[in-house]
Amino acid sequence: MDIELTQNAEYLLCVLYKAYVERSESAEFADIAAYFGGSEDIQQDYITNWSTDKIDNAAWELSRKGLLATQSGDDAVCQSALTDDGIAYMERRFGRKLDTLLQRLATLRTVLLG
Repeated sequence: MDIELTQNAEYLLCVLYKAYVERSESAEFADIAAYFGGSEDIQQDYITNWSTDKIDNAAWELSRKGLLATQSGDDAVCQSALTDDGIAYMERRFGRKLDTLLQRLATLRTVLLG
């Protein structure tokens, strides 16, 4: 699956996939581990230095690519979950090797946050 993503969308996907891997290793059910709530939840739990608008835009991009399921309300993401395709895409890309994923997150963080 050859998918082009903006750096913001890639960063969000990497952050959510890292959380998914960590949650699923702690014996959570896969569907629960893949659920992340809305943009406010994601901001609070994972990317505190991003606005909810920035999270919404990245999430909608991932949704258009079929990697993240989203539900919107009041012009914001109110529900989100990694899709099976999103998980498979990241598994092919990183497997469960968090060290490689963490390196990519660090690179993206440097590029995006300066």
